[in-house]
Amino acid sequence: MSELLHDSGAANRIVAGDLLRTLSQEIPAAACHLHNDIDVEEAEELLVTNVTIFDVVLDALLNGNPEIGIEGAETSRRTAVEIEHMIADWEPIHDAALKVLDNHDDAVALNVIYDAADIMFEKTYHLLSVIETEYSNPTEILQEDVMLLEISGRMAAMNQRLAYEACRVWSHDGDSEMIADLQKSMGIYEGSLMALTNGMPSLGIVPPPTQEIAAKLAEIGDHWEDVHMQLEHVATGDEISEEERFALYHGLVEKLHRIEELEVLYQDHSKRIY
Repeated sequence: MSELLHDSGAANRIVAGDLLRTLSQEIPAAACHLHNDIDVEEAEELLVTNVTIFDVVLDALLNGNPEIGIEGAETSRRTAVEIEHMIADWEPIHDAALKVLDNHDDAVALNVIYDAADIMFEKTYHLLSVIETEYSNPTEILQEDVMLLEISGRMAAMNQRLAYEACRVWSHDGDSEMIADLQKSMGIYEGSLMALTNGMPSLGIVPPPTQEIAAKLAEIGDHWEDVHMQLEHVATGDEISEEERFALYHGLVEKLHRIEELEVLYQDHSKRIY
């Protein structure tokens, strides 16, 4: 631990806020694949788990949870109000997800989840921004580390946004705008990966600060090419087989696990734990 930094759990709160952004996309992705009978066992397990995690993280951000490194309740009234608003926004999605688990073809519940995908992506990012503003104290966490946590968290969220948008496109439940969104998401994901891999000094993004982080980024990059080709195929609007649909979703989920490992490395680095 660096003597320059005091670990008050700032990084843990930022990572928790970032996790909500990822979950806001992982839940509709799982619901879409469950509804379309693709990788049902994995999609069902993810939907169950992620609904629970969303509940736990929101409560931890508001009331504290030492088990996940968030000590004490939120002390800023402004941030607490934002979390309370998020809890209210989340409630109907939580209920809809449980209904989809009971009935994979519940159109009303599915539409609640789908309609909230974009909205919750923006709202979770807003909450994350509020948390970052409160906890980006240079005595607790360096600004360059906040940036690295933010971008790696964005990659995780975009990974599952790609899974969701691809599912809507190949199931013909989307439209030309959804295809455009899919292509845009691919660009954001790839841009984030390149920024972390090579650094972008003009934006305050430093290259990989440790060899372990550099190796994990290389691993993520190596697996991106295959997924990228599959996503390009989906974006053409052509039919893709059930096997291809399964491979794409499973591949993105596997890639998400690697990104989550990257986030842990950045989180430890922000506390100068090597």
